[in-house]
Parts: sequence; C-alpha cells; structure tokens
Amino acid sequence: MFRSPPALFNTGAPIYKMLWLVGLATLLMVLDLRYQATDQIRSVIQHVLHPVQVLVNQPGRMLSSLSDDLVMMKTMKQTIIEQKNTIKDLALLSSNSENLESENKNLRKLLRLQEQSPYKTLAAEIIYNPINPSSQKVVISRGKNDGVLLGMPVANDGGIIGQVVRLYDDVAEVALLEERDATVPIMVSRNGQRGVVFGAGRSAPLELRFVSNFSDLDVGDYLSTSGIDGVFPPGIPVAIITKIERAIDNSGAQISCRPLAELNSSKHVMVLLYHPTSDAPNPTVPESIKNKKNFKRAN
Repeated sequence: MFRSPPALFNTGAPIYKMLWLVGLATLLMVLDLRYQATDQIRSVIQHVLHPVQVLVNQPGRMLSSLSDDLVMMKTMKQTIIEQKNTIKDLALLSSNSENLESENKNLRKLLRLQEQSPYKTLAAEIIYNPINPSSQKVVISRGKNDGVLLGMPVANDGGIIGQVVRLYDDVAEVALLEERDATVPIMVSRNGQRGVVFGAGRSAPLELRFVSNFSDLDVGDYLSTSGIDGVFPPGIPVAIITKIERAIDNSGAQISCRPLAELNSSKHVMVLLYHPTSDAPNPTVPESIKNKKNFKRAN
C-alpha cells in the first residue's frame, strides 16, 4: 500500500513545484529583510538550540584544552630539565672554581715555602695511592731521573708529610707520617726537648715516645724535626701535642699528636733534596743545646 503525497504536491509538474518553493523562499526573505518577520522565530530557535550547540562544541573545546595542556606540560618538563642541567653545571663550575682557588692558594704557600727554604727542593704532585688500603703511602710524580733518593723527606705548606721509601725512574713512593712505625726525631719548639714521633696507622693520632713522665710538655706544644737522624733537616714543622696521659707509676707518659701537614688532602708537595755533609749549629735550636751535634743545610 502506497502513501499518497501531501495535497500541496498533488498537482503540477516538478518544475512548477520548484518555482513555487523558490517564490515562497523569496517572499520569506523579503518579509524578513524589510519587516524582521522571522526574528522572533529565529530567537526562539536560537534559544532552544543553544544548549545543544554548547554540548556539541564541548568535546572539541575539551580536546583543544587538553592538547594545549599537554603541550604546556611538555614545555614545562623540558624547561625543568634544562634548568636542572644548568644548576648542575653551575654547581660543578662553582665546585671547580673553589677547588682551583684552594689549589692555587696551596701552590702559592708552597712557592713561598720553597723560596724561604734554605734547602734545595723539588716540586711534585701526588698522583695516586697504592692499592693496599691499610698502607699510608702515596705516589708522587718525581723519581730517580729527577734526582730523588731513598729516604728524602717530603713536605707541603704545613710541614713534613713523610719520606721516600721506594724509588722508580719517574715516580716515587712516599710513606706518610701516619704509616705504622714510621719515625721522625723531633724537638719541642718551646724548650728544645727531644723525642721521637711514631705513626700508629690510618686515622690514628701520632705518638710521641721516649720522653719521661716528668717531661716539660704541654698540650699545644709544637714539634719540629730535630735533624739528629740525618734524614730530616732540622726545624721543619711536624706535629702539635693534643693529649698527654701521665702514668701513675711514673713509667712514662702517653702523648698523642696531630700532624701539622694535611696528609690526606694534599695534592702538591715538595721533596727536600737534603744531603747533610758536615756538622753545623742548628739556628732553630735554643742556645742551651747549640753545642750538640746537628747537620748542615744542603745547598
């Protein structure tokens, strides 16, 4: 069963139908243009369709906003990464600058010490520590070819750090003061009293031995090389007394000392090319003991 078309379209050829519709549309346009006849209808339709338009446009707006947020987040992450890298670079530059400043300061002190030293010296650099973790030794960048000999003392701007114990053509191994049973004959700068400083191992304080329980020693006394062993020249700073424990039975005193030189943080040192050849008075020893045997400073 076929449905019949509306009465409006029951008669006439298709061309007439089209012309009729065109005419109707034209009439509506003229009426709207001149009399705003459809403004109210348009307003009602706009009011009804506005929520629909908002709903239809909302997904697009959300996608656009999400896309903008993602781009912004990516940009911010990249900016944060760049800023972190910049901070790391600045921190590294600052650290390097501080290290260089400290190194330059130590080098200037070492240079002044070399200029003031009455002994010939040879500048060297600590290049590495031997593998043995229990050993308090370092390797310096000077060796036999540079005129270094076994037993020569090594110092920095603070004082004696050790002596050469093993020699190669271009490098040498130096035992630090902390090396167990390393010995340095000393005298107390305040009164000229003599003794021997011994190393006691890594991170342990130095020990001052061969002094009596009644020795005139105080915490804070400075110790320097006495020169009586012929290895260390006299008058080089060694350590400072930090603790004195006197025995009740008068058997002796236990005396702890701290090295004046920074043993584990030094980078630049100098080898003292010291060759005692004859007896000579020690200018750093008090008048009361100047007549004792001392060693002449090497040229």
